[in-house]
Amino acid sequence: MRTRTSLFFLATSLNLLPSGSALAAPRQLADRLEASVNSSAILRSQLDDFRRTLPLRAQLDPLFAGSALADKGTAASDADITTALIQDHLILSAFPVADAETEQEVQSIQASNRIDRTRLKAALSQQGFSYEDYFELIRISTAKRNLIDRDIRTKVAISDDDVRNHYLANLPKGTAPARSFNAKIIVLSRSSYKTDSAVKEAAARAAAALKSGDTFEEVVTRYSDDPSREAGGDLGTLSEEQMSPEILGALSALKPGQTSVVVGNAKSRLMILKLISVGAAEDSRFARLKEEIRNQLAASEYQHQIQLWLARQEQQAFVHRAPALGK
Repeated sequence: MRTRTSLFFLATSLNLLPSGSALAAPRQLADRLEASVNSSAILRSQLDDFRRTLPLRAQLDPLFAGSALADKGTAASDADITTALIQDHLILSAFPVADAETEQEVQSIQASNRIDRTRLKAALSQQGFSYEDYFELIRISTAKRNLIDRDIRTKVAISDDDVRNHYLANLPKGTAPARSFNAKIIVLSRSSYKTDSAVKEAAARAAAALKSGDTFEEVVTRYSDDPSREAGGDLGTLSEEQMSPEILGALSALKPGQTSVVVGNAKSRLMILKLISVGAAEDSRFARLKEEIRNQLAASEYQHQIQLWLARQEQQAFVHRAPALGK
């Protein structure tokens, strides 16, 4: 009750009377109580300050970038900004930052940017901000980093499967995920034979041997002249992008364990392929995007965990929102 009374007194005392006859003239609203968190008041002027300093907050606040409020910017409603200020109060209550710690953080920033206080104030002034704006945003930003480091970071873990599943789920419509193939090969190079007919006959004998029951590895040893011969014809795992259209076409027609017909051109080389397995490939597009996706998922999870933390804090605090004007 003491908190409610003091806040009511604050709210009414800010409805200042103009000079002259107090009874004859209407009162002017100098400020308005928008909300309170425990014994701390959030005033209308603070909402205005929040809007005014949005560009500076975007540079300093570690939780602002990527948030719904950042997307709305100056178009955010009073209710949105009031919520953000309530959250700032809750974070500062749990992770208070004294003036001395804030000053130390400012000095550290100055040192890393090789700028003195005078130049810092001048730079802020050129952007339309005061040093006091900057100092208070450094305070809340420090509190938020403390929240992240001490309570949130250990709860955020993005696995490789999370990244790949997100990538596959968001492929453009009609786009099939890239595949990888684990395969073995028998190669008969034209350069190893006197004529085109000779290489064709050797390939036919190799195919016949496979049909008669010889193992792929045995036929590789007898016929293949590719460097993979030493590994039993093993090509390892290759993505679609790493294979020639000819080899990709042959493997795409097979099921794991099956062997292809003779493919290729007798004037260069003839091949017989065996498909071992098919999987999802880490294609070049995924390779380019995976760290970006990981960062996006992490940012989203940080926001989720922070919202859960804030909800718990708000349940334990006394939070009051003033009714909208006209209601």
